[in-house]
Amino acid sequence: MAGEIIWGVKAVREALETAARINRIYFAKESRADACDSLVDAARAAGAPFDFVPQAKLNAMTGVRDHQGVAAALSPAPYLTVRSFLETCPATATVLVVDQVQHPKNLGLLLRTAAGAGAAGVMLAARGGALVDGAVVHASAGAALRVPLVNCKNLAQGIRALRDAGFWTYALDAGAAETVFDVAWPRRCALVVGNETAGVRPVVRKACDGAVAIPLAGGLDSLNAAVAAGVALFQVVAWRRRADQSIQRASGGVA
Repeated sequence: MAGEIIWGVKAVREALETAARINRIYFAKESRADACDSLVDAARAAGAPFDFVPQAKLNAMTGVRDHQGVAAALSPAPYLTVRSFLETCPATATVLVVDQVQHPKNLGLLLRTAAGAGAAGVMLAARGGALVDGAVVHASAGAALRVPLVNCKNLAQGIRALRDAGFWTYALDAGAAETVFDVAWPRRCALVVGNETAGVRPVVRKACDGAVAIPLAGGLDSLNAAVAAGVALFQVVAWRRRADQSIQRASGGVA
């Protein structure tokens, strides 16, 4: 992620809470929002530098008017390489692989969903999709700052590296015969979500172990990328929780 301007109360609060590399926070002089007052206190407590500036300056910095009276400048935060990510990846882990999602709002929602589901990381291609910039952080309500981002030049190669490290990899595909509810999700797995219109590219799907669908009623043929990823990611969470409970019962532990 390049050095960026992020904006909005939730995004800036997340930056403070996650110890993101905040260079400076800017508050609109004209803002009278209680949320901004509490952010000033939080910035002061965290030792983060801040200034009060005219709202027009915030408009110019962010390029929007819905910044809620606050913005922050972040210093560059490097992506992880696939190798460095795998060196510290836990034995039980889920990775979300994002294949050329174009819209910042969709990418932001994907990152928030991945963070909420406890994903170990999100893998993105170096080219072909939306960049993780201020608009994406805003769309994620700051959650993009909470999930490790893994960058690779070639997603198919990145998926093969995950497989070599013991991950089972599945492309989300509406035409797949197996559904997300049929899989006995392994301790290490990766879910691949594709572009808003074309889905997962054939070359990327070919690199996966298989594909899974989300069964839909009412004649629908697809879901928004972030919604589909959410269904799949939380199905993995639910499966693992049931598996852990079964192991506890079998060993005489508390159910």
